[in-house]
Amino acid sequence: MTLTSHPVQFPRSRTGNASGTSHQRRIRGAASGLVLTIGAACAMLTGCSSPTASLPTLASTQSSPYRVDAGDQIHVAIQDLETVEGDYTVEDGGAISLPYLKSVKVAGLGYREIEQTIATSLVERGILTGDPVVNVRPAQLRPFYVTGEVNQPGEFQFREGMTVLAALSAAGGYTYRAKTNVVAITRTTDGQDVTAQADESTIIKPGDRIRVYERWF
Repeated sequence: MTLTSHPVQFPRSRTGNASGTSHQRRIRGAASGLVLTIGAACAMLTGCSSPTASLPTLASTQSSPYRVDAGDQIHVAIQDLETVEGDYTVEDGGAISLPYLKSVKVAGLGYREIEQTIATSLVERGILTGDPVVNVRPAQLRPFYVTGEVNQPGEFQFREGMTVLAALSAAGGYTYRAKTNVVAITRTTDGQDVTAQADESTIIKPGDRIRVYERWF
């Protein structure tokens, strides 16, 4: 007797096919969710990495004549009135108190303008005649402040013509985490705080608050 060999055929499992399809769907669903999560995370990181993006730009690579403000100290000397010579602090109201003249409004004026204002007042009040010689120069201007990603944050003495770079150098330079291409400066103008973005070449002013942000790696 000759036996004929036939391959054994097993029935396909419908359950197995359904299970495989379901598994594939789960994989596709998980992948889609992962893409959405990564996209959201990237969007969040992009927003966090540019805290200055929405700020206006504080232009200035040129130094303009400084105008004094409350808190500044100026030195005043008047020829023929030696007793007046001294340092005077600009009060909150924007004036200094001088002998003979009492209150003189100086806030918002440059040094030459203050000299002219004092000279005019001396003549108008009959204290001096002709063309009084008045000399006004800075004695001690308001400090500036540096915070954020610098090595030595704090308060620093202002010098006329200082740039952001000089201010950051006074604060010990950037930390390794610092965002170095832009900073934020908050400046009080006409009693209102205004915050803008600036770079290392920007000229700063007394009372400026400079913030260095952390960069996202």
